[in-house]
Amino acid sequence: MVPSYSPDPMPGGLKGALVVVWIQAAGNLVFAMVMFHENRNDIDHGHTDNSSLLVTGAWVTLGTAVLLAVCALATAARQNWARRTLIGLQVLNILGGVFLALVGGGVPVLLGMVVSAAVIGGTGSAKAASWIQR
Repeated sequence: MVPSYSPDPMPGGLKGALVVVWIQAAGNLVFAMVMFHENRNDIDHGHTDNSSLLVTGAWVTLGTAVLLAVCALATAARQNWARRTLIGLQVLNILGGVFLALVGGGVPVLLGMVVSAAVIGGTGSAKAASWIQR
């Protein structure tokens, strides 16, 4: 007789956090593509003053999208380094939101900070940590 294997289910808070992380990764990917397109459009029209800044921002945004996606996959595969990396990325997002709020950011900045706090809550919970370490 083959023994049955019943893995313990992923905690709901962690599932929700990973869904949000996938949405963040997709949003960053789209935004990076828009930034690359705008840079190309500016160059085609002879505006090259801020080209390097826009390309740098696009590459950083694309790298963030890839890192978020890799961390989401690795967290689902119970890799603790990925969980900690996700928490670190969300903390950086909150710190950036604080800066933007101080220089005049509005409701979208605050909403982004709340979403990042929710992801930290989902990935940093005791249930999520114990599920990953099993």
